[in-house]
Amino acid sequence: MLRKAVLYLAIGWVVLVVTGFGVLYGAATLNATTVYSDRGVTEENADEYRWSGNTIALTDNLRKNGWASCEVVPDSGERRNIRSPRNDSTVSYRQYQPWFSGAATVTCGEQVTIRSGATLTMYKLATSRLVQFGSAAIAAIPLVLALIWYYGLVRVRR
Repeated sequence: MLRKAVLYLAIGWVVLVVTGFGVLYGAATLNATTVYSDRGVTEENADEYRWSGNTIALTDNLRKNGWASCEVVPDSGERRNIRSPRNDSTVSYRQYQPWFSGAATVTCGEQVTIRSGATLTMYKLATSRLVQFGSAAIAAIPLVLALIWYYGLVRVRR
């Protein structure tokens, strides 16, 4: 009876850890701003993102032309173009620090995702290999130990 209880607790632990990682990953990936223009950026068709001066991360959603390019027009400061990582890059986002004071308007020629603040922090955590493998280990080790004990491969002395 005790063995079954330990096994069920281990299975419950796995479900809890996997659900927690899924919530973190879902919140990090779904809670972002998508900016899109499929016909090139013009005054009439460009989606805009208001950059409030925090660090942002830019991800190219389609990655078909190598990278996505966005134009940043600050309220006060130098106008610049920023780019997502190349499609052959090992990183999924490119991070940018503000070079201006105040806010800026970002318009892009392709579909991109922009993350900042807590969403960026959660995205960095969810996409880091350490967190991914750590979550798998935290979930799997108690389950493996419970299965070993349940099937009697290791005896616990009393």
